[in-house]
Amino acid sequence: MLDAYLVGSVGQLMERARHLQASISRQLAVVKNLPPEFHALAQTCRNEVNNLVVDLGSLLSDPRFQSPDLQSIRLRAYKRIIEELDFLELVGVATLIRVNDEDRSMTKVVGVIAGEINYPLIPPVVSCQSQGYFQAFPSLNLLSIPQKEVYFLLHLPDLYHELAHFILTERNNPTVEPFQDALKRSIMVGRGHVADLMNKEGRGTKGFANRLTAWDGNWVSGWGIELCCDLFAVLACGPAFAWSHLHLCAKRAGDPFLVDNAPDSTHPPDAARMFVMLEALGMLEYAADALAIEEKWNQLLGQAGYRQNPDYTICFPHALLTLIVSYAFAGYQSIGCAPSSRASGAKTHDLFNEAWHRFWDAPERYAQWEKANRVAVFPGG
Repeated sequence: MLDAYLVGSVGQLMERARHLQASISRQLAVVKNLPPEFHALAQTCRNEVNNLVVDLGSLLSDPRFQSPDLQSIRLRAYKRIIEELDFLELVGVATLIRVNDEDRSMTKVVGVIAGEINYPLIPPVVSCQSQGYFQAFPSLNLLSIPQKEVYFLLHLPDLYHELAHFILTERNNPTVEPFQDALKRSIMVGRGHVADLMNKEGRGTKGFANRLTAWDGNWVSGWGIELCCDLFAVLACGPAFAWSHLHLCAKRAGDPFLVDNAPDSTHPPDAARMFVMLEALGMLEYAADALAIEEKWNQLLGQAGYRQNPDYTICFPHALLTLIVSYAFAGYQSIGCAPSSRASGAKTHDLFNEAWHRFWDAPERYAQWEKANRVAVFPGG
């Protein structure tokens, strides 16, 4: 059954791949003055589609896949290829065939940010097509943000967080290895803390032991990554990123002390994230800003009725989080990125921080001020 099915399905998928290649070529021919970053994305998509066509062919021609004992592996390979082809179509190629003024402008903004902070990699293309929140796709060197976020300033500091994901996934590049080492050390101390809890006598019930096992895996699957990306953003952008985190939590998040006990959790509790941000701001000589943010954060927690719980206190002690801050700070310095400061003179950095100053200084006038000043990010907006 599988042989006949794959002959028909692979033939169809190869034709689908040809359609994707044609769509990319037509778009490049139609759209004039496409920024060079988009040409790089187009070539990446072309190369990846071609690689998948080769993989599809191997499902039919590779002698290893003719063995009856390997048909389950063959089927898994087939599904993996379809996943990757779907990803290219829905993310990479979709970006190219829908490129608009917002995409061009935000790609330019990210390029400016990269210059301001001495970003050590080629800045990504930005697509304003995200159906969720800010997302990084390192394999395509693509960053996606919600469609209308380009017109507003308060969440744009999250761009710095996403830029860190590209650094952490870069391969074989000594320039960024110090920050990657900071991530490795952060994961190591996080897992070491969990191991200490596991080794303690009378560590608790079987349910608690299961939670410890989940926490150990979660440090690898996402907690360390997200904390390091948060710290990169604070070190690069300053108070504006911490304010944007508070803003996001007020709008969308649940209990900031909730420790996710599910396997492969990607994000640590928001309270732990805020703690490392405030610690980093203190290291950058933004102590007064850190106190102001902490005051508003505590007011938000109190008004929402959130309190620390035993899992949070055990899993994220302040000493552990402070150690992670020190690793990220040293790693950030070692890759040569410019730290945030009041005297930076960096236009985009200063605009994002001024936006939050204006927001709290006169909330009732903020929308009017933003409308008048967002032209700095989106000309004509």
